[in-house]
Amino acid sequence: MKIGGWNCRGLGNRPAVHGLLELQKKEDPNILFLSETKLDKKGIERLKYKIGMPHVVFKESDGKSGGLAMFWKREVNLRLRWLGRMHIDVDIVEDDGFKWRLTGIYGEPRVEKREVTWKLLRTLQHQAKLPWVCIGDFNEILYNFEKQGGVPKPQSQMERFRNALSFCNLNDLGFEGDIFYLAQ
Repeated sequence: MKIGGWNCRGLGNRPAVHGLLELQKKEDPNILFLSETKLDKKGIERLKYKIGMPHVVFKESDGKSGGLAMFWKREVNLRLRWLGRMHIDVDIVEDDGFKWRLTGIYGEPRVEKREVTWKLLRTLQHQAKLPWVCIGDFNEILYNFEKQGGVPKPQSQMERFRNALSFCNLNDLGFEGDIFYLAQ
């Protein structure tokens, strides 16, 4: 099972859609979580056909901000648990009967509201005792080396994120590719 996640920062322009199609072709995930789609229902419906993933659950954008979508292929046995303003929570059953949970998260973008995201994680952690994977954009970093340029993040801010992950028994699985790559 291959899972992809991308904060696309809007799919209302040709270069962003082209970048998504390239990602889809190169990686060919079974499940794809997108945050900040900035799309309405019609836009999401068109997109699912372009990327060849017939199933989707989504939260429409609020004007020109936000928007979440989780797409999956026909052969994936996925059941929606909960759809919120900042997350999509699903159960997945593998062909061999193994059941696990996937949550796509888009963290509060404003620093003063980040605790809302950490509370959400803690609440979600209590809802099912299944193996759990969280993907998305938490809008926070664990360590300053994960940031390029600008003023370093306060240690206390990153510590609150680390504490939330620790409480939920979540570990950073890392990434592949250039940590600072920006799709053009």
